[in-house]
Amino acid sequence: MKINIFKSLLKFAGVIAFPACIAMSSCSEDIDESNLYTFTGQTIEDFLVSNDTAFSSFNYILKRVGYDRILSSYGSGSQEYYTCFAPNNAAVERYLDSLYNDTESDFEHNGMTAPGLEGLNDSLCNDIALFHVLGTEKLTIDMEGVTLRTLLGRTMTSATRLTDGLLVLNDKAAIVSPDNEMVNGVVHVVDNVIPRSNKTVVKELQNDERFSIFYEALERTGLVDELTEQEKILTAEKPAPVDGYYTPTECKVGYTIFAETNDVFEKNGIDGFPALVEHAKDWYGKAATGDKREATQGWYDYYRNNNITVSTGDDYENPANVLNMFVRYHILKAAVAKEVLAWDHNTLNGHGYSGDVYDYYETMLPKTLMKIWKVKRSNSSQGIVAGTYINRYVENNTLTDAIPTLESMGSSSMHRVVYEGCKINTGEFIAPLNGYIYPIEDVLLYDAQVPNGVLNERIRIDALTMLPEISSNGFRGMRINELTPLNGGKGAGRIRFPIDFFDNVHVYNGNSTQIDMNVVTSVGGKDYTLYKGDSFQGMGIFDFAIKLPPVPDGLYELRINLDCMPHGTMLQYYLGTDPNDLSSMEAIDIPLDMRLAGGGAADFDAERLVEIGCVNILEEGSDAAADLGLESDRVMRTHKYMRAPLCIVRESDQSMISRYITHQLRRILDTRDFKQQDYWLRLKTVLDDGNLERKFQIDYIEFVPVNVAMNERYLEDVY
Repeated sequence: MKINIFKSLLKFAGVIAFPACIAMSSCSEDIDESNLYTFTGQTIEDFLVSNDTAFSSFNYILKRVGYDRILSSYGSGSQEYYTCFAPNNAAVERYLDSLYNDTESDFEHNGMTAPGLEGLNDSLCNDIALFHVLGTEKLTIDMEGVTLRTLLGRTMTSATRLTDGLLVLNDKAAIVSPDNEMVNGVVHVVDNVIPRSNKTVVKELQNDERFSIFYEALERTGLVDELTEQEKILTAEKPAPVDGYYTPTECKVGYTIFAETNDVFEKNGIDGFPALVEHAKDWYGKAATGDKREATQGWYDYYRNNNITVSTGDDYENPANVLNMFVRYHILKAAVAKEVLAWDHNTLNGHGYSGDVYDYYETMLPKTLMKIWKVKRSNSSQGIVAGTYINRYVENNTLTDAIPTLESMGSSSMHRVVYEGCKINTGEFIAPLNGYIYPIEDVLLYDAQVPNGVLNERIRIDALTMLPEISSNGFRGMRINELTPLNGGKGAGRIRFPIDFFDNVHVYNGNSTQIDMNVVTSVGGKDYTLYKGDSFQGMGIFDFAIKLPPVPDGLYELRINLDCMPHGTMLQYYLGTDPNDLSSMEAIDIPLDMRLAGGGAADFDAERLVEIGCVNILEEGSDAAADLGLESDRVMRTHKYMRAPLCIVRESDQSMISRYITHQLRRILDTRDFKQQDYWLRLKTVLDDGNLERKFQIDYIEFVPVNVAMNERYLEDVY
């Protein structure tokens, strides 16, 4: 966060008033706002109070939820700055009238008990307040054409209006008095309450004529009824409050829909619902029958393994109906914001790496994954276009022929682009109440190419992606300065969750297991050297299981990152298919000691590191430096260890690359045949020393097909 010298001086200056003459839009005709006052040393809240005739309604909303206190805080070492978009009283009145008179809302009067301010419930006040505040300071020069993350965890878009040059938020609220700098941030006066959708993903699709074919399919399959949930009820005892941690009191449920527009369907010969049904028969009719070695049949392992017959009839609500299968593969049970579809943080740019980022998501088509790949650089000679794609297929991805120059991803000839991918139109996304809708530019399918090609690579999935609630509650990609306001203004770098917060986590011993995540540092702060900058972690006498992503049938190496922390523990891993049946949980690997590295990041002399062959590959003139650690890696693999990936670098310190430090390793837990079904990984501490500060951490999981890990022609790349 930048702090300009003028602002710093204001904190110590006297209180001198000066008029800020502001030209307001016609929306403010009911209030004389020709002269707003700002005072040397004012906070954002001071500004709102001193201009009470203009902003009393908005300030009332802030006070109802305690955010007046947040926006009045500064000093005492605080480095937290905010951006407040302040609508005038006339704008608030118009907005509340629109809420109360809305006849399409899922709730009568949108939950308002009466017209006007007094009719607002606490939840609406909270949503309005947090949607108008950013946890960072943004001047207008920083905001043009970008997506802004609000304290509500939902995003808004900004664009310059051609008719008058004003910056407009969500196509509705124009900034009419920009860049009013305060000691704890900046105020932008807006002429309307910034609109956020109060409709569900289903209602938004229904009302958008571009998606009429897709919506009819969604409705005819009955899936509209599965996309209405907005909140999960938490009943477990809350964890004890801890300084530096934020604990959520509610758990939102959300969805992401990738939808073809009618134009995209028409380009593929689909002019209406009947044509879509006929195409679905061709796409999915043989998905679970026949010899899967044939590219046109038998590729859907889960249905084939469980003798589920695919239906080509008109029983569209049957999950095994071809149309139902088609629609389900378009839906994630997670509200994933544009910025975190493929979250780009702590990503190496250099050493031969493209800088691309990707992640994998489980869809509502049972036990299936999609890959989302953000291509960061266009290359006209290779026909590569920057953008975000679903199921982009590059031949021999995660393999290289560049021995001994291991830092190269390999020659372009071995990485032929088989399928560019289904491009996501991230510039025209819709943000409903309970999720996101993204238009896509091709027909999205779970066809044979996905399990046999797209997913036939090293699958590295971030642990937080395995927990949909992280994205649905706005925690993915959240920075410390965005979390702190949610914590009542108290500094917070971690979130501690109630043990029933996650569907994909099963806790065996109550709050003796403490479940946390660390969030990304504030801009300019010190990052952790972690994959994407955040991680799933916790401490205590822990005993829990986490559901692994479903991969296609195959022989895989199962790997987990190993953060060798001095305050770590010794733990036993188990693998099973039913977390409720402990007898089905099979111990895998020996108990693993997380304290392996002993000292700091450069302590390559630690006795146990020497034993497994982990040497300093940056030591000038050494054999390890000459071959970039190739021989060292081979020795480590015989002990079931690997170095961390080269693609992870500390954003705030580019010299801190995960592969070159000792406390970031990978452990090969097991090599076995996996079926396309649910597997749960249980982690249980085996140290009985009563130390409640012992920590576990899961940054990422890797499923690596053996034909990648031990390829006869190529080498697995170091990224």
